[in-house]
Amino acid sequence: FPRDHTRGVVKTERYRSLANSFQVDTIAYHLSVLRDMFPNGINVLSLSTGIGGGAVALHRLGIRMRTAVSVEKGEINRRIFNGWWDQTQTGKLVEIADMKSLTNDRIASLVGRYGGFDLVIGGSPSEQSALLYDYPRILDAIKSVMARL
Repeated sequence: FPRDHTRGVVKTERYRSLANSFQVDTIAYHLSVLRDMFPNGINVLSLSTGIGGGAVALHRLGIRMRTAVSVEKGEINRRIFNGWWDQTQTGKLVEIADMKSLTNDRIASLVGRYGGFDLVIGGSPSEQSALLYDYPRILDAIKSVMARL
């Protein structure tokens, strides 16, 4: 599989998608501690997924994603990530386009359905930077629901 998972997208869209991505190798370095902690794979909630740098890093580390709930508004980014997922992953991918739709009830439903999240990771919501304020709300809701499990 090519090292660059954005191939097959029009050049201008590809560059626009890459503009807000982070270095996969850098994030892999930080996530490498998870490899021994989750030998059977993890459930991931990815906020502002972008083109999937966090998931690609986990994959490169050999950490299997049993379930990934990806929240990404950009259609091109979702298409790139979905294409990569279909070619490399065997776990379940749940795609959500709007972070605002992650209400407390929906979060509780997702936690119940997948048994919680082992990792919540997020990119910078570039164009809608006010979405950054949703991160604490979402984390608090997940902690609250998981504390009851």
